Amino acid sequence: MNYQWPSPGKLNLFLHIIGYRANDYHYLQTLFQFIDYGDSIEVLVTDTGKVRLFTRMDGLMYRNNLVVRAAKLLQYYCWPNKKSALGADIFLNKVLPIGSGLGGASSNAATVLMILNQQWRCYLNKNILMRLGLMLGSDVPVFIYGYSAFAEGVGDVLTPVFIPEKWYLLVIPPISINTSWVFQVYKLKNRFYSPYRSMRDLLSASFSNDLEEIVKEIAPEIKVYFNYLSQYAPTRLTGTGSCIFSEFNTEYLAYQVQSYLPSWIKSIVTRGINLSPLHQKLLNYNTLIL
Repeated sequence: MNYQWPSPGKLNLFLHIIGYRANDYHYLQTLFQFIDYGDSIEVLVTDTGKVRLFTRMDGLMYRNNLVVRAAKLLQYYCWPNKKSALGADIFLNKVLPIGSGLGGASSNAATVLMILNQQWRCYLNKNILMRLGLMLGSDVPVFIYGYSAFAEGVGDVLTPVFIPEKWYLLVIPPISINTSWVFQVYKLKNRFYSPYRSMRDLLSASFSNDLEEIVKEIAPEIKVYFNYLSQYAPTRLTGTGSCIFSEFNTEYLAYQVQSYLPSWIKSIVTRGINLSPLHQKLLNYNTLIL
């Protein structure tokens, strides 16, 4: 039986950069929450040892695609000598825009690691999968973790945080932002980082994103979208991408504000969720196959 596995997006409800590490990673403090909106992935196990990706979205390079890299990393970990290694055909239905800050590539990589871990019968525990995920990108571990979380370190030190599952209006400009470029510009422009603060302090303070002004400098047209949305509700940037969002207590209010936006602005209404839909489906799947 084949399944369409969810590969959800995320929001950084706040993001603070508190230091720099020598390998081009930055130390941060951020609050991740999943959203009920994202890609889907189907995986067919093969006995060829080859990993193949099929998708209709333009611009996804095969060799450097994080989905393929994730599968090959797990393959090497499970079969280091490559003898009798299983393969996979991976079908990616891409909805999350590239460079939007919604975590699409990281989520895709995490979904592939978790599904192939089962279907290839590697049966690695979550901690090992998270360590493998960190080799692919700093956002991958939280998608493997599966719960909304306060993150420290380079994004790999996670504490579960169950926060209100509010509604969000996402505005998605047709702009792709390169994460490494944002951090390089931030490092050049900032001599001082945000101070370290306790999780309790940050959760009770006003939420903000240290990289928001840098992204606006890199892509000034994003200011236009900020101006439209911020007329109606407080607006923030998520992660290092181009997507901006506003938070609402009800679905009705989110759709009401969406109706005020010009038709040429791409936007969606979605809900924040504390348990990844991938993990929920895996729980149901595992129950069914017992």
